[in-house]
Amino acid sequence: MTFKLSAELNGHMSDVRGLVAQGGDILVSVSRDKTGRIWKRAGPNDFVEDSVLLGHTGYVNSVTAIPPTAEYPSGLVATGGTDKTICLWDPTDLSQPTFKLTGHTDNVCALAASSDGRVLVSGSWDKTAKVWIDGVCKYTLGGHQHAVWCVLIMEDGSVLTGSADKIIRRWEGGELKGTFEGHTDCVRALALLPGGRFASAANDGSVRVWSLGSAKCQAELYGHTSFVYTLSVLPDGAIVSGGEDRSVRVWRENELAQIILLPSMSVWTVAALGNGDIACGASDGVVRVFSTEKVRLATPNTLATFEQANASFAVSKKTMGDIDTSKLPGPERLERPGSKDQQVIMVKSGLTVEAYQWDQGKQSWAKVGEVVDAVGQSQKQVFGGKEYDYVFDVDIQEGMPPLKLPFNVTENPYGAAQKFLERNGINLDHLDTVANFIIKNTDGVQLGSGDESVSADPFTGGNRYVPGQSTGSTGVPDPFTGGSRYVPVGSAAYEPPSEYVINSQGNPAGITKKLAEFNAAIADDGAHRLDDEQMQALQKLDFAGPLVLTDDVYAALLKSAMQWPKDKRFPSLDLLRLVAAASPLPATHLVSGKGFVECIGEATEFFELLGDEGRKGLTKPEEVNLMMGARALANAFATPAGADLVWQSRKQVLRALDGSWIKAVNPNLLTALSNLYLNLAIAASRKGDDDEGLSILSAASRFLSCTSNADAQLRLVNVFGVLSHKFQLCKDSARVLGDETIVILGFQGKSDAVKRAAKDVGTFLSS
Repeated sequence: MTFKLSAELNGHMSDVRGLVAQGGDILVSVSRDKTGRIWKRAGPNDFVEDSVLLGHTGYVNSVTAIPPTAEYPSGLVATGGTDKTICLWDPTDLSQPTFKLTGHTDNVCALAASSDGRVLVSGSWDKTAKVWIDGVCKYTLGGHQHAVWCVLIMEDGSVLTGSADKIIRRWEGGELKGTFEGHTDCVRALALLPGGRFASAANDGSVRVWSLGSAKCQAELYGHTSFVYTLSVLPDGAIVSGGEDRSVRVWRENELAQIILLPSMSVWTVAALGNGDIACGASDGVVRVFSTEKVRLATPNTLATFEQANASFAVSKKTMGDIDTSKLPGPERLERPGSKDQQVIMVKSGLTVEAYQWDQGKQSWAKVGEVVDAVGQSQKQVFGGKEYDYVFDVDIQEGMPPLKLPFNVTENPYGAAQKFLERNGINLDHLDTVANFIIKNTDGVQLGSGDESVSADPFTGGNRYVPGQSTGSTGVPDPFTGGSRYVPVGSAAYEPPSEYVINSQGNPAGITKKLAEFNAAIADDGAHRLDDEQMQALQKLDFAGPLVLTDDVYAALLKSAMQWPKDKRFPSLDLLRLVAAASPLPATHLVSGKGFVECIGEATEFFELLGDEGRKGLTKPEEVNLMMGARALANAFATPAGADLVWQSRKQVLRALDGSWIKAVNPNLLTALSNLYLNLAIAASRKGDDDEGLSILSAASRFLSCTSNADAQLRLVNVFGVLSHKFQLCKDSARVLGDETIVILGFQGKSDAVKRAAKDVGTFLSS
C-alpha cells in the first residue's frame, strides 16, 4: 500500500502555507501570494480551481474548515495571515469574506475548528491563542513566551496550543490545565489522534505522540532530517508529516511506513483527504495529491515528469546531515536491492553525489536528486574564461540562439540578473523575471552567501538544531522562508541610525500669521477664540535659542489645536510640532488630565482615523492634521521626558500606525508615519526588549512591502537596520519579514539613498 502521485494542482504564485480537505473531493489551499484557492475534483486524478479567495492584504498562512451550522448550512472556511485578521468565507458566496475577526496583533499562523462549527481557535506570533465562539472572542490564552505556532481542539473540548517556547499547553474554559514538555525546539504542528491522544511535531526533527491522561510522551518518531512543519492523520489512524527535508512521511503504529520525496525543499503543509489520499503544499507553490488507489494514480506522462523533476532536484547537504564522500559507495551499490520500500541512499558517481530511492514494486532504484554542496563535490562551468557554479541557457527570442547566464551560488540572484540584462542590453523591467528564474533553477542551494555559520532561531534565540548535523560546522535553511535567502551586495560594516530624527525646521512667523488669521475668523463666543494676550504670547515664541514656554501659553496653543474647526487646526498643530522638539514642557503638562499624546490624538483624531479598519479614505484636512500629529509625536523624542512619554504610549501608537499606510495617499503623511516608526525603533533599541522590537519590526515590514514612497522606504529600511542591529531576535525575524523586499529595494529603491541603505541592511542581515 504505497502512495504515488495522483494529481498536481498549479495556480498559486508562491509558497503554499496551508491546506484543508473537505471529504475526498475538495481542497482549500492558502499561500504567500495573498490568496486562498478552492479546488474540486474533476476526475479520478484531476482537480480544477473552482474559486480564488481575495480578502487578505498580506501572506495567507493558515486555513481550516468550519463544519455546517444552522446559520451556515454550507459551513465556512477560515483563513488567517500576516495582516493579523481572520477571514470567514461562505462557500455559497466567495466574492468577499462573509465577515472578519480582528484582535490579534501579529501574524495569524494557526487555526482549528470544533466539530459542531461553533468554536474557532487561532494562534498568532503575538504569543497568544484566541477562542472564538459564534464569531466572538471568548478567551485570550496568554502565557507562552514566544509565537503560538499551532492549535488543536480535542474531543473533550479542551484546547491545545504549541509554541516556539517548546511547550504544549492545555486549556479548559480559558484556564491553563496542564503542559506537555519534551520537544527541544519550536513546536510547529499538532494533530488529533483517536482515544484522547494527539501528535506533535517540532523543529527538533521529531514527531511525538501524547495522551491527555499523562504528561509523559508515549512515543518519539524520528526520521525527518530537518524541521517538521506539519501533521495530519489519515482515516485509518496513520500519521502524515512534512518538513524542511523535502519529504512527506507516513507513520503506522509509530514506525516509518513511507517517504514521499518532492522536487521542493519545504513541505509546509499536509492534509488527509476523506478517501485516504494525502495532499501537500510546498515552497514551489504546487499542491500535490498522492493516493494508494490505482484508479486515482496520475497519468504516465505526469508521473514521468514528476520523477524527472525529483531526479534533477538539487538537494542541499544541509538538510541531510554531514556527508563524507570518501565513505560513500559507488554506482555498483545500485546493483543490490534496497532493504525496504522507499529506502533512500546516496552514491558517489565521479565528483557527483546522487540520491536514490528504492521502489519495491518496480524492484529498482529511482534517482531523486543530486546533493549539490556535499564535501568534495566540484562541478564548475566556464563562461568568459571564468568558472561558475551554473551557466544557464536563456531563450529570449524564438529563432535566436540562447543567451548565457552565468551564476555562482555565492552571488545575489538579483545582482547576477542585473549584470545579465545590462550585458545583453535588455530592459531592467525583466529583473524580477530573471532573478526568479535563477532562484527556481537553483532551488535547494543556499543562495548568496558563502557563510556557513549556524543561524539563530528567530523565536527562541537559540541555535537551530538539525538532526544528524554537527553543531557549529554548517548552516541550515531558514525555517520560515524555505531555505534560500538572498544576500545583497553592500558594506558589511553597517552602523544603523542611533539618533532620533527630529523635524525642527519651520517658519514660526508664517505659522503664527496664519494662526492669527484663523483666530480672527473664529466666532467671538468666548469659548474657542484666543484673546489678544494669548495671541501675542504665541507670536513672541522664539525658537532661535532655548525656548521659553509657560503653562498658560502652551494651554492656549492646545486650545486652538483641539477646539477649533478641523480645517483650521493645522497652524496650531504645526506650532505644537516645533514646541515638542524645543521644550520638555509638553511631556509634563496636563490639560484636564490629558497628556501630550492624548491631546495630539484628540486634536488630529490620530487613533480614531488610523485605527478604524473600516475607514477607506481620508479627507484633505484629515490628512494634513494627521501628518502634523505624526510629526509632533516624532518630535517629542527630542527631549528625554518626551521620549519617555511616547514610549510609554507605544502600544497605542503602534496599533494606530499598523495599517495606516493603506488609507494614506499624501506623500508627506507617509513620510511622517514612517519617521514615527523609525523613532520608535530607536527608542526600542534604548529602552525596550526584543519582543517590543519585534512588534515594531513586524508592523514596519507590512508598511515597507506596500509603499513606493522613497522617503518612507528609506526610514523603514533603517527600522530593519536599527532593530536587527540591537536584537538578535529581530535580526533573524527580519529575514522572514522583509529580506526579499530589502534585496529588491537594493536595486529598485525609489532613490539612491534607499538603494544604498537597503544594500547595507541586507548585507548585515545575511552576516
